[in-house]
Amino acid sequence: MPNEREINNFLAKRTKASIVLELLMNREYVTCSDIINIYRMYDKNCNVPFTTCPHKLIENIRKRFGYDFVQDREIKFFRTFYNGDGATYRVSDTYKQYFLKKMEV
Repeated sequence: MPNEREINNFLAKRTKASIVLELLMNREYVTCSDIINIYRMYDKNCNVPFTTCPHKLIENIRKRFGYDFVQDREIKFFRTFYNGDGATYRVSDTYKQYFLKKMEV
């Protein structure tokens, strides 16, 4: 587990990975959509994505502090689609929630 000084030094760099780490530290969990839309948290009219590769930023944090520092879990959900004839069908899918090990449930 990294110490507080290592984390503060990483956060002080203000890289995209450090911004994501700060987000992880202030939330219960973060999804890829949250990372992509970081700019929208501050400006609702902003259409510029923060990154197009959120998984790489998580990977950078893991490389720096160890793979177990950032945990993830897959969340299953269902989407409902409609056929042209009005019939519905459901498809299951998953997304990942990323969280710091201290938040592990």
